[in-house]
Amino acid sequence: MFESLSDRLTAALKRLTGGGLLRPEDIEQTLREVRMALLEADVNFRVVKQFQERIRERLTGAELSESLTPSQQVVKVVHDELVELLGANEEGLRYAEAPPTLVLLCGLQGSGKTTTAVKLAVFARGEGHKPAVVGLDLRRPAAVEQLRLLAEREKVPFYSGQGGVGLIARQALADAKAAGADVVILDTAGRLQLDQDLMAELGELTAGLPITEKLFVADAMTGQEAVNVGLAFNEAVTLDGAILTKLDGDARGGAALSLKVAAGLSIRFAGIGERPQDLEVFHADRMASRILGMGDVLTLIEKAERTVDKEQAKQMERSLRAGQLTMDDLLVQFRQLRALGSLESVLGMIPGGGKIAGQLPENPEKQLSKMEAIIQSMTPRERAHPELIDGSRKRRIARGSGTDVTEVNQLLKARDVQRQLFKQMGKGRRGLPNLRGILPGQ
Repeated sequence: MFESLSDRLTAALKRLTGGGLLRPEDIEQTLREVRMALLEADVNFRVVKQFQERIRERLTGAELSESLTPSQQVVKVVHDELVELLGANEEGLRYAEAPPTLVLLCGLQGSGKTTTAVKLAVFARGEGHKPAVVGLDLRRPAAVEQLRLLAEREKVPFYSGQGGVGLIARQALADAKAAGADVVILDTAGRLQLDQDLMAELGELTAGLPITEKLFVADAMTGQEAVNVGLAFNEAVTLDGAILTKLDGDARGGAALSLKVAAGLSIRFAGIGERPQDLEVFHADRMASRILGMGDVLTLIEKAERTVDKEQAKQMERSLRAGQLTMDDLLVQFRQLRALGSLESVLGMIPGGGKIAGQLPENPEKQLSKMEAIIQSMTPRERAHPELIDGSRKRRIARGSGTDVTEVNQLLKARDVQRQLFKQMGKGRRGLPNLRGILPGQ
């Protein structure tokens, strides 16, 4: 996420971390590099210019802190201004005081509205609500059927119907309310491009329904084009915010860094993967920290609290305290790590995680799958006592998992490295472990 932008910004700021006094020419050189990094990230030119001027003004004003070195002050100012540029948002879904909460999603075709509707329903359910989704995209072939299938898979009530979208929406809202739903999400029609029919349809819905939230859904990887489209939707129906999809694949960040200033839209949610739970509140301050390589530990903790099986975690802790680490313990670790998201996204939330990412083998997700297959090819006794695995057992395990003996040896070595790391942590050693050797291929 934002890898290219993050690399450029951190490189520009790194030159200032030597301490000592900052000369005006040092600041100007840094600002030039920051400007180039943002322009290459497809950030709106007007936004870049305003961002640069605000940083210059703060650094030459009376806001300098005595508790920070000059170089630290520059980093702090850049961070604070990035937060403002990203919209300074920290809220998720706004719920109506008198249920049901009615959420309208709009955007062009291909932006991810349909999958986002179900993700948003899953998010609301996780906050203790009873969501339902309504299919109103009558233009795109099979759009309603796609929403129905996705909703059924996640056990989210689904509604649609025949006739005009206004009639369908009103009937669906009444049915959902009667069934006990307190959050109803409308998946509206999109187009390949903006047109009057689309805006008229949205106007009918917003005029005839008590909508709580109107959210624009945009593909983050479209850059400034997402800003232009968002501006048009905002002028037509007065939006309450935006949801950026595919943010995990956006290495540049142009849309995220331009939407607030250029289109007046705060980013409320970010789609960070394909799974139903891969929708998170867009915390601007946390995202700014990620962009500057400072990590996002709070989000990582929140993800762990939602996804990690607490009983399994306690059992693993007991094993480690007893000086044990079975292959079943490793398998649990791998599955819990997968539940947090991709390895790249997890490392992006750890301070200094970018450096650790360079230690991982190519395609670490594939390596994790191989390790899981190897463990599953072991007998229960071999999992509990890996020291029993001799040459003949290794060959049998390799055949059963579709790997080779070298990879089995690498996994056994990884287990030994893990045990050693936990021993070091138990002795009070601090800091991030060196991951070299934990995954096969190292």
